[in-house]
Amino acid sequence: MNKVKLESFITEIFSSIQGEGGTVRGSCFGKRQIFIRFSGCNLSDGLYGTSGCFWCDSINAQDPQPPKAKIEEIPGSLRYNYLRNPITKDNLINIIQKLITKDLHSISFTGGEPLCQLDFILDFAEFLENNHINYPLYLETNGTLIPNKKQLNILAKYFRFCCCDIKDRSSQSSIEKTWKELVIKELDFIKVFVEMNINIFAKIIVTSQTKIGDIGWICHNLSEIEYSNGESVGLAIQPVYLIDEDLKERYLISIDHLNELFYKAAESLSSEQISLSIQAHKYLNLP
Repeated sequence: MNKVKLESFITEIFSSIQGEGGTVRGSCFGKRQIFIRFSGCNLSDGLYGTSGCFWCDSINAQDPQPPKAKIEEIPGSLRYNYLRNPITKDNLINIIQKLITKDLHSISFTGGEPLCQLDFILDFAEFLENNHINYPLYLETNGTLIPNKKQLNILAKYFRFCCCDIKDRSSQSSIEKTWKELVIKELDFIKVFVEMNINIFAKIIVTSQTKIGDIGWICHNLSEIEYSNGESVGLAIQPVYLIDEDLKERYLISIDHLNELFYKAAESLSSEQISLSIQAHKYLNLP
């Protein structure tokens, strides 16, 4: 780990309710979190041949070095200041301390792709503990950057929860010929985290274009990844959230199609390992 990594590029920091994940193991759905949105995303840089996810809900976070970070002034206020990037560990600690509330459950490291700044994250997790901020840490990742053993040991010490965002074909996160390669990498990531006993689940955004067979293949592979107690990794199936009427007409998933995806998932996973996820924060106009 690079101990001199003292600052990081951040897109925004705010307090809100975790709106995704459903009820599977590893989810923090419905819990208050402080969200640290790290800048930069390797998928948007063309890792698998495209400019990133079609459904990215934080386009601004794809910029690896934004000039300023958006910082919420008071928890839940939706009022923001701007701080020049990169942000030091000391500044980040001060921001987090101001956003702590009695109902705070955990601190979310999201993006972009937070693991693009892995050295800083590893160092900062320890820095949080040294400053007596001992909330559970939650990682949201695309699962394409697998840390080495030393890094994993540090992550396992501080991170209790993780969401790995499996990419559907309709996300356009990869060109067609590398889509399975992308998903296999994400499944490998999940397996490694399970071996470190980090509570992790898979989430997939589904649309009218999502193929029943793809869900079956993903769930078959997930069912073979088990915790030490024999429990399989869960899958949160999340219908795409759309505002644009043209996109709705093409991609909004029907109830019948969504049901078929659940039925297919249940051929490999138990009902305990399958959950509906919705972007509840979007429906409530939360950040």
